[in-house]
Amino acid sequence: MLIIAAIIGLNEMTRSLFRTPDRPNNGILATEKTNQLQKDSLRKQIISFNRIQVVDSINQLVLIPVTQANLAAAEKNQTLKNTKSIGRYNSGYKQYHGNIYNNLVLHDETTNKSEILFDTRVSINDFLVHENEDKKYIVIPACNIDSNKDGYLNEKDLQELFIYDLQKRSLHKIAAQENYTTLRVYQPHQSTDLVAHFGIDRNQNGKFSASDEPMIFYRVNLTNMSIEEYLDQDQIEELQSLLEGK
Repeated sequence: MLIIAAIIGLNEMTRSLFRTPDRPNNGILATEKTNQLQKDSLRKQIISFNRIQVVDSINQLVLIPVTQANLAAAEKNQTLKNTKSIGRYNSGYKQYHGNIYNNLVLHDETTNKSEILFDTRVSINDFLVHENEDKKYIVIPACNIDSNKDGYLNEKDLQELFIYDLQKRSLHKIAAQENYTTLRVYQPHQSTDLVAHFGIDRNQNGKFSASDEPMIFYRVNLTNMSIEEYLDQDQIEELQSLLEGK
C-alpha cells in the first residue's frame, strides 16, 4: 500500500510539473470595453510589432502583423510617440500560431509605402500566404464580434474568412452561413484547391464545440471570392439517412 501511495504521489507531482496552465483571457478588448474606456479617455492596450513576413520577394512586399501590449493599468489616451519595436525577419511562407493580431500592414519596400488591410477592429489568430500559379493571396480567418461574450475578441469567437488579393490589392470577405466558424484554411497535398474547414455552431450560442457540433469542408473559389460545397445537400441527406439506419 505504501508503494502504491508513493507511485500515485509521484504521478501527481509529475503531472503538476508538466501540466499546461490554463490560458488566461487574451486578445483584443471587446467593443463594450473599449467604449467604456473611451468615455473616460482611457486605454488598456497599445499597438506593438513583433515580426515581418515576406509575402512576395520578387516585388519586395512584406506583411507586418500588428499585435498589442496589455497595459498593467489604464492610461490616458494620448498620441503615441517614439514607439519602437524590433521584429524578426522571416522569408518562409508558413502559417503562424500563438499570436493574436489586430491588423495587418502590407509594406512595399520599392516605394516605401504601406497599406493597412483592415479599416475596422478585428482579431486575427493566424494567416497564411496561398499561391495559385503566379498569383498570391493572403488568407485571414478573423473576427470582430465577441460571440462568446467573454469580453475579448480572440480565437474562441466565431471566425469569418477574409482573403486579400495581392494582385488587385483588395480585401474580400468570404460569405458563409452566419453560424459557421473558420477552423482551418489550407491547400491539400498535390492539389491546387484552397480548402476551408468550417465548424457549425448548431446551437447558436456563439461558441463552437468540436466534440458535439458538426464540421464541413468547402472549396474556395478565388475567381469570384466565394465558397463551393464539396458535397451537395442531397448527398449529405443521404449520408445522414445511412447514419440513422433509415
